[in-house]
Amino acid sequence: MANPNIAAATSILGVTHSAALGTGTSLLLTVPSDTVYKINTISVCNITASTITVNLQGTFPSSFRSLVKDISIPATTTLVVTSKDTSFYLPETGSIYGGSSASSSAHIIISYEAIS
Repeated sequence: MANPNIAAATSILGVTHSAALGTGTSLLLTVPSDTVYKINTISVCNITASTITVNLQGTFPSSFRSLVKDISIPATTTLVVTSKDTSFYLPETGSIYGGSSASSSAHIIISYEAIS
C-alpha cells in the first residue's frame, strides 16, 4: 500500500457525503486503493430537541484516532468539526466512523476531494 502521489493526480472529484448517525459506531466513509481524500469539511447537525453526544474517529490507515470524542451538541445546533482552513488528508484505505448517544438524532455532512 503506497500513498498515491497527489502531484501526479489524473482525477480530482468534489464529493459530498451525508448520513444519519445512530447509536454505536458506524462506518461512514472508506477511501479506495490508489486514492486519497482531502477532507474539507465535516459538520454534524443535532436534529432533536435534546442535547446529544457525538464521537467521530478515523483510521490513518492502521491507527485509530478520535476526531471528536464525547462532544455535546445542544438541541437543533450544528457542530463544525473541520472546515476548509483545517482540512486534512485521509490516505488510501483510511476510514471515518461515527456515532451518537441517541438513535436518529444527528445528520453528518462530509465534503471532500477524491484525488487519484
